[in-house]
Amino acid sequence: MQENHVSSLIFPSLESSSDIIGSTRLRQEVFEQIREDPDAYAHYCRLSEDERNALIEFCMGNRGLQITYDPFFREIFHPLKHPTRLSRFLSALLGQSVTVQTILPREGIQLSNESSLMIMDVLVQTSDGTLINVEMQKIGYAFPIERTFCYGSDLLVRQYANLREELKNYFSYVYMRPVYVIVLMEKSPGIFHEKPDSYIHHSNFQFDSGLPTKNLLNFIYIPLDIFLNIPHNELTELDAWLYFLSSSNPLHIQQIIEKYPFFKELYQDIINFRFHPKELIFMYSEALAIADRNTIKYMIDELKQELKETESELSEKNAALYKLDAALAEKDAALSKKDAALSEKDAALSEKDAEIARLTALLAQYNN
Repeated sequence: MQENHVSSLIFPSLESSSDIIGSTRLRQEVFEQIREDPDAYAHYCRLSEDERNALIEFCMGNRGLQITYDPFFREIFHPLKHPTRLSRFLSALLGQSVTVQTILPREGIQLSNESSLMIMDVLVQTSDGTLINVEMQKIGYAFPIERTFCYGSDLLVRQYANLREELKNYFSYVYMRPVYVIVLMEKSPGIFHEKPDSYIHHSNFQFDSGLPTKNLLNFIYIPLDIFLNIPHNELTELDAWLYFLSSSNPLHIQQIIEKYPFFKELYQDIINFRFHPKELIFMYSEALAIADRNTIKYMIDELKQELKETESELSEKNAALYKLDAALAEKDAALSKKDAALSEKDAALSEKDAEIARLTALLAQYNN
């Protein structure tokens, strides 16, 4: 595995240094701490050289941490350990007060065959029963809107089934709560770049007649690559959250903490990973396993797509060759007709030549 492929994505290089990431540590100090724990050291030894180096560099303070990989995100935002963090992020995003009650296991129609591009997928239930799915995609999927309809419909069906089981004969559709699918993309597909000045997209479904409706399906798309390309002079709390999720630049970190001091606790938790390599190594191994599996799946998907494109190209070439064969056959038929016509002309000329020769002989006899 190349260092710049996975390990450097989990532990990205820092664009500049800052005291905000904590005091630096010596490489030997970090290594000795890892060796003190046999389990941690055993997992460390299973890593490749590049993966070990990235881990050590992070613990030394020379690299950042991309927390949107599933094990790190769950550690930082787990509602039992940190009951207000995810609620505050979702409240800033939805523009209303949200209280996360629990993280739910994924059930129903999991789009697992599409997992190759996803690095985080968390489903939560709020105190009023609303289901919110938050996912981070390394590379945004093709046909994102169609895909999200499928994902959101799965959540609605799941909620419906649970309510029918819980309420029995007392069930009514009035008890159905909205579901939200929130999609953050590190590298967004082309459709979002058609709106280069917009980094957040809320769905809004309504009837053309103005008939009032309750939106049960709600989608929010956040292309982080577009967000990072737009200047944010007036830093809102939502902007701060998006920077927290997408950037390890110490300048951004300093700006966030100065305006929203509660973020200091979140960054401190990230810094604490550097001094507790045992827990870090296990989460890192899980993130690498997800990344490896997804990378392999992504490569297979790419090969399938290349094969499909090759088959399409061959089909087009075969069609072109068929047309060329047909055109050549028509030309051959035309040439055959011309040859037949020439043969008829040659036969006619031969007959005329024979007649001329006979008449010439008769004339010679007559003159004698």
